[in-house]
Amino acid sequence: MKHIVLASTLILFASAGFALADQDIADSNDASVKLRELESMPVGIVVSHTPSPVRYTLNPSNVSGVEWQFSTTVSAVGGAVTIVEFGYFVERNEQWTFNYEDELPLSFSSSDFVSVFGCPKALMVPGKSYTNPENQSAIDCVPEQLVNWYFIGIDADGNRVKGEAGVKLITELDPREHGPKL
Repeated sequence: MKHIVLASTLILFASAGFALADQDIADSNDASVKLRELESMPVGIVVSHTPSPVRYTLNPSNVSGVEWQFSTTVSAVGGAVTIVEFGYFVERNEQWTFNYEDELPLSFSSSDFVSVFGCPKALMVPGKSYTNPENQSAIDCVPEQLVNWYFIGIDADGNRVKGEAGVKLITELDPREHGPKL
């Protein structure tokens, strides 16, 4: 009898583990968990995009043949903040998605922040801004998509803080575009 109970318990735990693993795979495109996490955090980071809205430029090397180029700037509000994660969501069919189809989730680590934003040790100091001047999106050419960039950091007191900002991608050719890039 003891062996039957033990075997039943092991089977129950194993099936629960498989169910959780399947749920993680099935929900990898669902942004609701990350959005709830962000809602619960206080703001400690300012995020801005320039320009916004963004008109596309031609780029034949992208699958869609177009890309949207913009700058993203972040800075700490108040005290120092160490970035631990950043990423973005795309609004598609009136709902936020965390990735495109089969891609991995669109989030990045503190080491990515160091290299992309030029911020030593991912530690943002007060009074200084950090910019990715070559941010871009090369998604399907569909009318006016909104991309919401988020940043999560740890402040000097050990609290998780956030910063978010949306950038609108519109399907108008940038007037500075004079033809395909070579």
